[in-house]
Amino acid sequence: MGYLALARKYRPQTFSEVLSQGFIMSTLQNAIKLNRVSHAYLFTGPRGVGKTSTARIFAKALNCSSPNEDKSPCGECENCIEIVQGTSLDVIEIDGASNRGVEEIRALREAVKFVPVKSKYKIIIVDEVHMLTEVAFNALLKTLEEPPEFVIFIFATTDQHKIPITILSRCQRYEFKKITYEEMFENLKNILHKENITFEENALNFIIRNSDGCMRDALSILDQIIAYSDGNVTYDATAYLLGIQDNYIVNNIFEYIIKEEYKEIPNLVDEIENRGLDYKFITEMLIENCRNMLFFVITDSFSHKGVTDEEIAYYNNLKPYASLNKLYAIFQILQKLYNDLKYCDFVRYMFEFAIFKSANISSIIPINNTNISINSPNTNGENRVIQQNIMETEQNNINQYIDKQISNNIVEKDTPNNTNESNIWGQTLKLIKNSDDTMLYEQLRYATVLNNSKEKITIEFPLTRSFAYKYVNREHTYKNICIFIQEVSGYHTKFETLLERDNIKQSNTQTNNTNLNTKQKAIPESYSLRQKKNQLQGDIVTFVDEVVSQLGGEIENIEKS
Repeated sequence: MGYLALARKYRPQTFSEVLSQGFIMSTLQNAIKLNRVSHAYLFTGPRGVGKTSTARIFAKALNCSSPNEDKSPCGECENCIEIVQGTSLDVIEIDGASNRGVEEIRALREAVKFVPVKSKYKIIIVDEVHMLTEVAFNALLKTLEEPPEFVIFIFATTDQHKIPITILSRCQRYEFKKITYEEMFENLKNILHKENITFEENALNFIIRNSDGCMRDALSILDQIIAYSDGNVTYDATAYLLGIQDNYIVNNIFEYIIKEEYKEIPNLVDEIENRGLDYKFITEMLIENCRNMLFFVITDSFSHKGVTDEEIAYYNNLKPYASLNKLYAIFQILQKLYNDLKYCDFVRYMFEFAIFKSANISSIIPINNTNISINSPNTNGENRVIQQNIMETEQNNINQYIDKQISNNIVEKDTPNNTNESNIWGQTLKLIKNSDDTMLYEQLRYATVLNNSKEKITIEFPLTRSFAYKYVNREHTYKNICIFIQEVSGYHTKFETLLERDNIKQSNTQTNNTNLNTKQKAIPESYSLRQKKNQLQGDIVTFVDEVVSQLGGEIENIEKS
């Protein structure tokens, strides 16, 4: 006989050899012990975790001539040997992908009418059952619901959602899960010891991480590495075969992004282009690095097992440069890049701009500002800055002369109000800031104080902060603010919130020669701006009256300038 692949050679043959599925194995064994075997079973879960192997073991256990005390198959009787070799007449195993038509199901229905040849049960195993057509499923319904007492159906699939609900309701369902890192690592070590093959643990770590919890994939990769490395599973051979050898490019790019050193990035992009690497794959690796760095910064450990010593040293070196806000912002840029690469023809340009943007993140978004709330209602700090600049520009166009005179006195909307810490509202803000409710403080700091007394406190939100106004006026939030105010004032102080309105009145602007063009869109004014304008306009009228009085003249005409 020729060489037998590791995935076939070390396929589980008893319930105890199936990894990470203890609950399912115990349930099946107890069903045999209590003689409560159902007529139909459905095994679902990821690939390569033991669904089909469990179906064969279950079939052997049901038909074994001399089972063990725990109802596991002996593996030595005639029935067990025939099932393992695939020659048993009483265990029929078909592939749903190649036998998916109604004619095959009709033939199967005819076959189940005959009693078993020499076993207790006639067992039908259908692998990849989700591949059957809708007509084939319908043809199976009646037989599946009321089969002969000696017939048992066992279905296996990776896509349970593709199976009709009428089939699901007629089966006992068992959900298989991915194999854990620890069990897979120990199993691979035992297999390599049995095969007398030397190995490096870091190489096994890479194999397990690339198998995604699938033992069959891990054994297939291991088989390939053994053949390549002449019977010695090394880190370098594994890295080469899995394409991790190119990982240094990703690590260098990510390091330059975190340290914001972008001068060497063009050379790395040229290397990616020359070697024909996939930009989408590189982006995936950068996202994975960003995620690993995030967990390392937060928990000082990694969310998955099998991290190599080189990777730990790499992330330790970058940790001083990585803040949470920076990692959040970089992740958003890389996520958008990954989606854009699917539909863009200029993939290199798209990749370069995103990487340069990530490497200049501090100059684009104020990520180092500790006052910026992560839970801010604005979707993006960069967008908030841009939108605010637009609003300020539009507001300055209301009256160029007046804005020029008072520009140094206007408080910007996105900066905290200069509240006196000795007054009630200032002390209330300070108390809220020291509490754990960061979100509430971030919203209140944009409000203008109109009235600040022991009897009543009134604050006004600009139109650009309507979300903050709605947030503060929520019943629970409003009550919390009142509690803070009463704690500071020691009095039942009334609390009122206002939302800024458009108070530009045409009659006033005509009188004071500051009328806007009728075609120009009216722009809302803040309370502080209206107060400054009225004060300055009053000063101008007083000045003109004084000039007329001193010179003895009179005003004949007023024109717009």
